[in-house]
Amino acid sequence: MPLVSPTLVPDGQRARLAARALERPCGLLDALGAPVRDRRRCRGRRFGLASVLALWFAGVLVGQQTFAAVWEWAVDLPADLLPAFGLRRGVPSERTIRRLVERADPVALDKALSGWIARATAVADPPAGPRGLAGDGKTLTGARSFTEAGAMSQEAVVEAVWHDTGIAAGHQRVVGGDEIAAVETLVGRLDLADVLVTVDSLHSHTRLARKIRSRGGHWLFVIKGNQPTVHANLTRLPWDRSPDLVTTTEKAHGRTEVRSLKALSVTTAALVGFRGTKQVVELRRRTRRKKTVTSKPTVSDEVFYLVTSLPAEQAHPRHLAARARGHWTVEAVHHVRDRVLDEDRHAVRTGNAALAWAIARDTAISALRLAGHQSIAQALRATARRPERVLQIIDLISAT
Repeated sequence: MPLVSPTLVPDGQRARLAARALERPCGLLDALGAPVRDRRRCRGRRFGLASVLALWFAGVLVGQQTFAAVWEWAVDLPADLLPAFGLRRGVPSERTIRRLVERADPVALDKALSGWIARATAVADPPAGPRGLAGDGKTLTGARSFTEAGAMSQEAVVEAVWHDTGIAAGHQRVVGGDEIAAVETLVGRLDLADVLVTVDSLHSHTRLARKIRSRGGHWLFVIKGNQPTVHANLTRLPWDRSPDLVTTTEKAHGRTEVRSLKALSVTTAALVGFRGTKQVVELRRRTRRKKTVTSKPTVSDEVFYLVTSLPAEQAHPRHLAARARGHWTVEAVHHVRDRVLDEDRHAVRTGNAALAWAIARDTAISALRLAGHQSIAQALRATARRPERVLQIIDLISAT
């Protein structure tokens, strides 16, 4: 897919996009039309569901953070751009936008938007080896409510993000605080053929491992103290007889990190206590921090253990270590959602609105990345200045 910068829109671009909008609506309408079901009665329906959702997502794409802000932005759109969203009778009210987003099925919405992005990221010749996919949960801090007894509950969502691109592959609501069950549900919806799934230590258990293998994928898990038996078995393995296979040194932010890696093939999973394990990895990290005005120089040593279903013939330990670090891509996406899109202060919580906004934010970040933007903050400012750039991004992704 070609990379272009929406900030470099030539003169007359809006006129060309407007003319094309009169001929056919943007491709996002097709993506939203089939999966997301409109549950309204036909009588009195003035705006199509796909049109309203596409307009709302376009507002998210320019950095609007509330339903009112999306509506105000939509009202100011040039009239000749509205047909691109399938709108020929003006702009729906803020109440209509809010009500339809709150009632939209989050699974169908996720399927529509994530599928729309996935089609744009598909490559004819994928790289060799399994592709890394990180799963992690995030609490939507602002979306909290209280019961009559005063107990507080918060919306939360788990998501799967590709290591190499930072693009979201799917989302799932966390019900009753059970993030483990939400990850398993999400994994059950994804095609994991030739995919290596990474999760944090909370989800490192055999039930999820079996689910991933049943979907055609492989797993790479971190083992910590929440798996005491497995962790104890790993510490007793003959690591002292195994040489360091990889040693790397990195200097940044006033510290020097030296990482060494050892790996052992596993022929009997019972020795580890984690069914399906084909290879185990020991990662040692020594960190030296320089003296500062407020702190003395320090040295710290840490040991991590990884277990995976990939045998050594399919994955060199160096690649496994890279995948373990690549898992933090999902945290980088969370950082953008919090710092740039101000998600933690977004207080919407009625119906499915909180989850819908989380899905839209991830999709917006993915769309801007695919359009060639490195800085999401700069991209949001650019699309806000020129509304035709939103259609350019949507049209670029839909055309692939």
